[in-house]
Amino acid sequence: MANSRKLSGRCVAGIRTDGAGWIRPVSQSPDGTLYWPQYLLSDGTEPRILDVIEIEFVCPRPAVHQPENWISDVTRWRLVSRPAPPEKLRLLARQIVEGPILLHSDTDRVPFAAFSTTPASASLALVAPKEISWKITYSIRGRRQTRAVFTLGDSAFYDLAVTDPEWESRLRHLTLGTYSPQQIGVDAGMETVLTVSLGEPFEDGNCYKLVSGVLILPRTWREE
Repeated sequence: MANSRKLSGRCVAGIRTDGAGWIRPVSQSPDGTLYWPQYLLSDGTEPRILDVIEIEFVCPRPAVHQPENWISDVTRWRLVSRPAPPEKLRLLARQIVEGPILLHSDTDRVPFAAFSTTPASASLALVAPKEISWKITYSIRGRRQTRAVFTLGDSAFYDLAVTDPEWESRLRHLTLGTYSPQQIGVDAGMETVLTVSLGEPFEDGNCYKLVSGVLILPRTWREE
């Protein structure tokens, strides 16, 4: 459900097909970043959202802010199916977070120091906002940035950076500004589902929430 940019590598995460929730394969590097070819699949491609993938793991490696981390071994990941069969969507439906709280707060960040006394219970979540817009802007470092702007519950407003390279590529033709789903070619009969991840501690001491995966599904997908 996520294959997102992380430093000069990737952060990959998915939902276990045995119903046990989220899992994030990580490397043995200090921050767990996966580098090419560690995240390549058996057919030579990269993981895509809704792929079913078989991965061999060494052991769990939970971090205080990311409890879902497991060390992946050196065996090439095996692509089982692309995309997942329709019945697997039931696993996604169980993970939808309605809000307003999303990953331990109702803002775009959580102080890393907060996890020193109470480790995070989750660092990955799925949301399906009723309304969403896409903003093209510049980051604090002056780089082009794609952001998702949405509300959860009745009051929690989120404005999160997007780190999904496929979605960034889809919107790369847009100039600075804010766009509705229809303006970027998403039909009104479709629903936007986001994978939200809690990132590594930033230089200001906060872990920021990131949109690490974007999925467009028919609005009836949870009824099937």
